[in-house]
Amino acid sequence: MTMTSNKPILKTIFKYAIPNVISMWIFTLYTMVDGIFISRFVGSTALAGVNLVLPLINFIFSISIMIGVGSSTLIAINFGENKYDEGNKIFTLATLLNLFLAIFISLLILLNLERVINILGANKSQEVYQYVKDYLSVIVFFSVFYMSGYAFEIYIKIDGKPSYPTICVLVGGITNLILDYLFVVVFHYGVTGAAIATGISQVTCCSMLLFYIIFKAKKIKFKKSFRFDFDRIIKIFKTGFSEFLTEISSGILILIYNLVILKRIGVTGVSIFGTISYISSFITMTMIGFSQGIQPIISYNLGKKHYKNLKDILKISITSLGILGIVCFILITSSAEYIGRIFFKEKDMILRVKDVLRVYSLSYLLIGINIFISAYFTALKRVTYSAFITFPRGILFNSILLLILPTIFGNRSIWFVTFLSEALSVFICLFLLKKLKREGILN
Repeated sequence: MTMTSNKPILKTIFKYAIPNVISMWIFTLYTMVDGIFISRFVGSTALAGVNLVLPLINFIFSISIMIGVGSSTLIAINFGENKYDEGNKIFTLATLLNLFLAIFISLLILLNLERVINILGANKSQEVYQYVKDYLSVIVFFSVFYMSGYAFEIYIKIDGKPSYPTICVLVGGITNLILDYLFVVVFHYGVTGAAIATGISQVTCCSMLLFYIIFKAKKIKFKKSFRFDFDRIIKIFKTGFSEFLTEISSGILILIYNLVILKRIGVTGVSIFGTISYISSFITMTMIGFSQGIQPIISYNLGKKHYKNLKDILKISITSLGILGIVCFILITSSAEYIGRIFFKEKDMILRVKDVLRVYSLSYLLIGINIFISAYFTALKRVTYSAFITFPRGILFNSILLLILPTIFGNRSIWFVTFLSEALSVFICLFLLKKLKREGILN
């Protein structure tokens, strides 16, 4: 493994972070490409329907992140302590756990499809209902590949091949692009075609990742003789819980936004928010990709007790993500109208997207720092600290502000909520970092 202190820490950080960021970009483009094809070739109501499904996809993905990040953190620590047998037992258990939960969740959704659609904000009296049903009833069949694929990516990075998952995700992304064009534009299958295209691309990517693990991996190996240890499962869940909160908070936030916007603005507002969500997901996943990409390095150095490296990682990462946040803000605000043109043909929709993006993008200045510090605490096994950032940032602050601000300041204030939530979360991060320093880790 190449995470030891005899390598320059800056080089190691970017060796692991950059491939993960690229993987996240391509993964996010799966759904973004769906959104572009759907909005331009099916309609804005269809885009609103797909956006109503996004919170559920976030929920499914959040479980994968909890298992993937939780298990990989424990595996990396064990590998750092030369406990390869224990690490591979955790890997085998986590893979089976992912498989079981994916099948269970898929069946649960399919057996309660109408109720789930109602929870997501649509009902049979609305035109958007059928679009939600068409997309959801297909995409749910591919949950196994969504959940397993992400975890496989992390395991391969621990094995010392951070670039291979990027290739797999790229192949999946190209597959999605081609199939979206065929199914949506050529064959006119609508949102159903977009869901099939995304699902097949996930199958392609996941299959390539599994091939590496079975035939090429050097350290990561399936263990035939192991027991279904509930203590290990609890450890995996506890270690990955804050990352689960980060991702599911995003889904809950989208759900709350959808419900508030449907009530106050209508389906058109959800279509606009759908566009904002795609752009925000791209920015957020960039920050998550960086943070999760270097989590194995943090955990490995914790196992080796290289505390100076841990301090350097924190400084370099916060600086890098702070600069990246400024770059994202400038790029998005300066190209807001162009982004609107990518998604919509109607002039009024383009102008509304431009106006909303210029307000909403203020949150990009701070989002990376908050995400990284939460991930940093997780990798240090300070799961409670991480949760103290994730829950207020993702759910508490946003929910309170969404309920209060529009009533007092009108509908435009809805788009300021995320920035205010990120700003409040920065203060929590600073408080917890000072607390960690008093514990001696950052001295």
